[in-house]
Amino acid sequence: MTNDGKTFFEDRMALLGSGDIDSLVAQYADDAEIVRFLGVARGRDEIRAYLIGLLAAHQSYELVSLDQFQESGDSLIWEATVETTAGPLQIYDVFVFDAAGQITRHFPGLQGYWGSA
Repeated sequence: MTNDGKTFFEDRMALLGSGDIDSLVAQYADDAEIVRFLGVARGRDEIRAYLIGLLAAHQSYELVSLDQFQESGDSLIWEATVETTAGPLQIYDVFVFDAAGQITRHFPGLQGYWGSA
C-alpha cells in the first residue's frame, strides 16, 4: 500500500460523508471487486452502482469512533461506528491495494445496526 492507512481511512470517511461517488469510485482499480455475501460488484460501473445504493440506504456517514484498525503490506482492515440517517452502524471494511495504491479487493460488512427504521 502506497498510502498511509490512517490517512486513507480519514479520506474514505470524508468521502462517504460528502457523498462524493466519483471520488470514491476513483479509489478503485479498473478491475477491482467488492465482495459481499449478497454478491460481487466487478469493475467501476458495478462498484459505482453499489456505492450509490449504499449511500441511498444510509445517506450520511458521520464517524463516531474508530474501534479497531490494522494495516499490513497491501492490506487494511478497520471496524468503526458511524452515525447515518438510518441510525448508528457498526461497520468493518477490508481492503487490498495494488502497487499504485488503488483498491483491488474490498470486503465490506456490517457488525451491528441500531436504526430507527
